[in-house]
Amino acid sequence: MSELLPSDSEVQAEQSGELQTLWLDSDEAGDLLSSIACDTARNVLTALHEEPATASEVAGTVDTSLQNARHHLENLQDAGLVRVADTRYSSKGREMNVYAPSEDPMVVFVGRQDDGEGLLDSLRQLAPVVAALAIASLLVQTLLTPSATGTAAGEIPRIGQGLGAAGGAAGLPPGALFLAGGLLALAAVLLVRRAG
Repeated sequence: MSELLPSDSEVQAEQSGELQTLWLDSDEAGDLLSSIACDTARNVLTALHEEPATASEVAGTVDTSLQNARHHLENLQDAGLVRVADTRYSSKGREMNVYAPSEDPMVVFVGRQDDGEGLLDSLRQLAPVVAALAIASLLVQTLLTPSATGTAAGEIPRIGQGLGAAGGAAGLPPGALFLAGGLLALAAVLLVRRAG
């Protein structure tokens, strides 16, 4: 009978979901941190990131009892760090859960959740600005094509080559120089805002 039941699974430890962000003072972060408070729990989580496994396989890998492994797997599952990814059957035909890391990777931020100027909020505010700078740098690169600067066909114009007095940073494409300057100006504005 055991030959009729699947005993192998194709579960991967890769996390392909959306990045989950938690503030340190949130309830979810408290559950997460308490679930990995002991060495055995961290070893269980690490083992599952290497290879999904059943509770008995986890117990053998981290050198603990099956009861202890099940306890930690339940806590990790409640905290959202582990999921039941598949089912396997033992040689006796018993159904066993195969555990794997959560689909969604997690990051815990230190700081106050209600702080409107936190790191996560700053990064979210910067994304459109950086995207606009990237688009503008492509536009600058396109406008300064070889035909506009008098360089040979197929040759990328370089600052200082065919641009007269506008050049100066030898070897850099104009779009890259524009992007670097924009990012430098953005960093300066952020430093001034933080200091003020």
